[in-house]
Amino acid sequence: MTSVTTLSSAPDLRRLYATAAFHRGNDRETVPDERVVLSGIRVDLGELADYSRLCGFSLTGILPLTYPHLLGFPLQMAVMAGDGFPLPLLGAVHVENVITVHRPLQADDRLDLAVHAQNLRPHRRGRQVDLVTEVSVSGVPAWRGVSTYLARGAEHPDATAGHPPPLDGLEPVTGTAPGPVWHLGENTGRAYAALSGDWNPIHVHALTARPLGFSSAIAHGMFTYARAVATLAPRVPDRGVTSRVWFRKPVRLPSTVRLRSVVGPARTLSRLESADAEVEHAVLEQHW
Repeated sequence: MTSVTTLSSAPDLRRLYATAAFHRGNDRETVPDERVVLSGIRVDLGELADYSRLCGFSLTGILPLTYPHLLGFPLQMAVMAGDGFPLPLLGAVHVENVITVHRPLQADDRLDLAVHAQNLRPHRRGRQVDLVTEVSVSGVPAWRGVSTYLARGAEHPDATAGHPPPLDGLEPVTGTAPGPVWHLGENTGRAYAALSGDWNPIHVHALTARPLGFSSAIAHGMFTYARAVATLAPRVPDRGVTSRVWFRKPVRLPSTVRLRSVVGPARTLSRLESADAEVEHAVLEQHW
């Protein structure tokens, strides 16, 4: 039987991260059958404006496609910090994300959020799990996000993995490549963490990232994803959209990256890459 935890406010992510070192995971082969619920959320318009400015979205009165993830993320972390959760919280890497928008969310909507974990499975580098965030308004589903996290551990070479689609239509880089170029400074992770509350040490500073296996801090995947979505937003409808991203190689900070895209009648396909096109950081596909 599903256990439901109803919260009166969003969890304090700094407190969760402060105690995360004590949560090392376990050998369970399933995730707890638990839902964490937070109802009646009102969007802080100042925070929304700051997020839109940082990620490049226009202020239209409709929530950016990626913004509800920010609201659901503290609930995701509450689920992952639970005593029975099989994966450790610290060092978990975001490897994929799928967002489906059933109808646009207005900035003044009263939102109900519910989060649960599902589909614990092997990955060739460890184990991965899906955290599902569902947003509804007055009982009507409006937005759904599935975040896949990887915890490195025992390797499973034969495990199946999600693969991005072929990059049809993207021209090889020659001379000055098309698409926006972004210079991401060393403080990028801290700037996004201040908005999102995601103070995972791998994003904050090289000194806190190194004990977790990274030579430098890395950009939040949801930040680079949001930058790409904001760039493509004028070409994408505000409902009936499924947006999926595969995070391929971390964006080490500081870095310069480029987004190249091809746009079809009901689809966009994009590659986020290093300035020299040698490193593929992410692949993004949207269809409607």
